Amino acid sequence: MLKSRFLLISLIFFLIGGITVFAQDADADKAAKKAAKEAKKAAKKAEKEAKKAGQEVDEAVSDDGAGDGDDGFNIKRHDEYPYPSVRDREYIDYVRPKKKDQQDAFIERKYTHPAPPKSQWELGIDLGALHVSGDVKARGLVPGFGIGGHLRKSFGYLFSVRGSFMTGTSFGEDWQAKTRPVEDTYNPALNGNRAYDEFNSEFGGTTITPNYNGSVYHNYKIRINELTLSGVVNLNNIKFHKRRNLFAWYGIFGLGGLIYNTTMDQLDGDGNEYTDLYNGIDGYFQEENSRSIRDELRDGRDGTYESQAEAHFDDYWIFGSTRDGNHVWNYRPTAHVGLGTAIKVSRRINIGLESKVTYTNDDLLDGDRWTEWGALSRDYDTYVFTNASLNINLGGKNTVEPLWWMNPLDYSYDELDNAPCCDDLPPIPDLTDSDGDGVPDMFDDEADSRKDCPVNTRGVMLDTDGDGILDCDDCQPLTPKHLIDKINDCGEALEENCCDELRDRIEALEPGPCDDSMLPNILFKENCYGVNDNFRPQLQTVANYLNDSKNSKVSLCVVGNVDGTGAYNEVLAWKRANEVKNILVTEFGVNPNQLKVQIQQGAIYGGGGGFGGKKKGIGAEQALNRRVDFKCCDDGYDMARPNGPDAGRKCK
Repeated sequence: MLKSRFLLISLIFFLIGGITVFAQDADADKAAKKAAKEAKKAAKKAEKEAKKAGQEVDEAVSDDGAGDGDDGFNIKRHDEYPYPSVRDREYIDYVRPKKKDQQDAFIERKYTHPAPPKSQWELGIDLGALHVSGDVKARGLVPGFGIGGHLRKSFGYLFSVRGSFMTGTSFGEDWQAKTRPVEDTYNPALNGNRAYDEFNSEFGGTTITPNYNGSVYHNYKIRINELTLSGVVNLNNIKFHKRRNLFAWYGIFGLGGLIYNTTMDQLDGDGNEYTDLYNGIDGYFQEENSRSIRDELRDGRDGTYESQAEAHFDDYWIFGSTRDGNHVWNYRPTAHVGLGTAIKVSRRINIGLESKVTYTNDDLLDGDRWTEWGALSRDYDTYVFTNASLNINLGGKNTVEPLWWMNPLDYSYDELDNAPCCDDLPPIPDLTDSDGDGVPDMFDDEADSRKDCPVNTRGVMLDTDGDGILDCDDCQPLTPKHLIDKINDCGEALEENCCDELRDRIEALEPGPCDDSMLPNILFKENCYGVNDNFRPQLQTVANYLNDSKNSKVSLCVVGNVDGTGAYNEVLAWKRANEVKNILVTEFGVNPNQLKVQIQQGAIYGGGGGFGGKKKGIGAEQALNRRVDFKCCDDGYDMARPNGPDAGRKCK
């Protein structure tokens, strides 16, 4: 534990250091302000001389200093930006060596983002109230105090890491008694358990452990030493309408560990229990008597906290149950969350206020974990450290403030405020194209090309076959090389007998007469209009016939045979023919104009008579009545769907 003398000396040195840094920072601000005023004075003098000479001053010179009383907008001191712009060469001094390549690439416009600057660390001292929340009530509004320190480093504009330590003492006392015998509550520190003798005080050469049998008013004194590592999330440094934060708000979370010792004041100066004092108090069930009961208890106790409270003896890690003089120190891992704020005094100093709740997974911080009826209490103990802090930013000359004080939009707004780029880039080349051939003059080898002539990539008019006649004048731009010497004035040359060969080819393309004698038919199951996959070869035969270039003008009627009488069978025959046409068009690529859907009353085979109900045992002869035929019909037409009920199922 830190001794009080050592803490006092440390605090004095810390305050001296903070005052020194503040003074240096203040001197630097004064010097900067003085230089800004001198620059303004010189600018005004130059402006006056320019007016005398008849020169027009386009722009008034603005003051970089703040609060000098001039008209117009004045930048507040905390809103100033004392660092070089990311486009300035001086900014490279603010960048870590391993990031300088990135900054060079950014300056040369080879990379879109600047390198992050070197930022300062924050060193702080914390002082505040320590409050334990447990089974025994804390004593008063400020039951104890803690002192500590922290070191914090940013890892980006929103997140930083902080290491902290704290040592403190807190007190608690109950104004209500537990009335059952203590031996029934299993609290070994109050029922004379001999295991606690080695940790308790001696009276007249004898070590005494409190041994109560009756009413007990619990109290405690706890000493805490903690070490934590926290993540800190900044909540308000992204500013769209303001360059700097005067206040910083943040949330914290993290893990740590503590060692603690809890003692009780349950014996008087002679080593006797406070039995008479406790039994003599009346009205401890009434809230209105709480103040008087506390006063009576404080007057009756000696305030020495001589007795060890119940402790863990589990040797938890390396700190558990270690002795410090006559007392037991217990170690427990912890988790914590909290909120805080800070106000900037200068670029080097700020003052903070924070409250942090620590969860211990332990129920002996207040020395008691038993209810009045002898069972373990329900909740674990926690403690809250609410503190003020004095914080100093530590860093060299070429460093910026900790990034939680910086606005990440500085770079973006700075880029928007600057004149459009790019003065350091070469001028835009002249891309004039005088002859309009699509090739700029600076690349054009023939600057006066004719507008109706195609050109190559160098702007020269094309003569593809090399016959000396430009393509735009050539009747045969692709004359075979062996005929170039036989071209006419139009650049055309034809081989002998070429017309006979062309005539034969044209005649071969003329369509032949329609022939449906070899075309198949498609059969269907009873009351079905879906085409079975077994008939795809037949469909392919029809498709090949129609897709042949010789048959490009042939039309076929897709004729559905009406199997029986009545409107139902007519609709079913039409749906079968229409389904066959759709498959030929969509799956086999047949021109739909070559197919016409029709129906006809066909011959009846095998005693068929249409669909009049479910039949069994129908053979191939009856299947012929349920068919679609392909017939030549140059003058045919698509028959509309007959009137009648919906017929059949799309089954295969």
